[in-house]
Amino acid sequence: ASNVIRDPLANQYINHLAKTLARNGQLPQPYFFIVKSNEINAFAGPGGYIGVNSQLILATENESELAAVMAHEMAHVRLHHLYRMIEHQKQMRIPMLASMLASMALGVINPALGSGAMMASVSGFAQDNINFVRSNEKEADRIGIGMLIKSGLDPRGMAGFFKKMQQSSRYYYTANIPAILRTHPLDEDRIAEAESRSLELGKKTYTDTLDYRLFKEFIRSVVIDDSKQLVDYYRQQCRKHNSDTACQYGYVLALLNINQYQKAEEQLTPLLNQSPDNLYYVITMAQAEVGRKQFTSAVSRLHQLKENYPDNYAALISYAQILVDAGEAEQAASILLRGTRLFKQDLPMCQQLARAEAANHRKDYAYFTEAQCELLQGRRREALRRLKTAKLLATKDHLLQARIAAKIDEVKFLLEK
Repeated sequence: ASNVIRDPLANQYINHLAKTLARNGQLPQPYFFIVKSNEINAFAGPGGYIGVNSQLILATENESELAAVMAHEMAHVRLHHLYRMIEHQKQMRIPMLASMLASMALGVINPALGSGAMMASVSGFAQDNINFVRSNEKEADRIGIGMLIKSGLDPRGMAGFFKKMQQSSRYYYTANIPAILRTHPLDEDRIAEAESRSLELGKKTYTDTLDYRLFKEFIRSVVIDDSKQLVDYYRQQCRKHNSDTACQYGYVLALLNINQYQKAEEQLTPLLNQSPDNLYYVITMAQAEVGRKQFTSAVSRLHQLKENYPDNYAALISYAQILVDAGEAEQAASILLRGTRLFKQDLPMCQQLARAEAANHRKDYAYFTEAQCELLQGRRREALRRLKTAKLLATKDHLLQARIAAKIDEVKFLLEK
């Protein structure tokens, strides 16, 4: 969907945090994506994909709160709660399965509804079901808190965040309850339990990573459309909520949004001098240079970054993007081709490769790659259409023709199964 934030730095940050949690919870690594939405929510979608709304990220006060919500969603996925909910319904013999499934379909189509909103959209839930949902929530809290502790994050983040949501909802009429509370029902009992689990650990102090602080301002700069409002926020309010460094970086992003490239570079230079290897600073500086049409400088800056971090996702994809901007599409395509071998399941990487091939006037390759991107999303018929177009275009390239033919056979076989 168009409201998914596709930026490589943001995706790298949130999935790195997910990887840490998954490793410490002995879970398969899920794939997190960020949805631009002003509803505070997170939801588990089909196929192990978990969505986090941008407003939720901005509502967190520290990394542990964000990790707590992520761990909670991962626990839901691990515990197969969606599936168990349906099984539970069957035993109850309530003829609600049809409406449950309908609302599940809705939950899949409309991310704002999320997995738990099924509960809200299905009326007439028996008290027994509410108890079932509540016990699910507590179980997800318990497992999530365990993941936080093992990951060296503050277990108090779980109770802290849900408590904050509860307090903010008291000021509103019920219609304005934050979405996360509609989809993840909360009672005093649940908060008390989460708090008592966290208190057993004594009062350790936890410091946030700089990455969390920069990531948060990065999301703010993508989500707030009113540039003047954003610049004012950095001039007047930001330092009440975040560190000086992160606020300075956010101000740079706000300047980039209004095409003040020169001023952005001036504000970013001291940060870059302090941390010359920081991915956020280096990539943002290159973007400012592209804004000023200083392509040579931007390309060499990101080439150096890629040399320093050869397998880094954000460094690789940003370098390729800037090569395309600089009219070096062929080089971008060859870098991304290597990238798609490193990150086989990554959709943005696949789509970027298709764009680079198109920019390099190789439409045959672009359609062939687009077919792979469709397959990553499980869309086989779409993939077949793209392959047929690629076949028509690849008249002179015998090697590519052979690869297309093999892929067509493979997809047809999958479709017949």
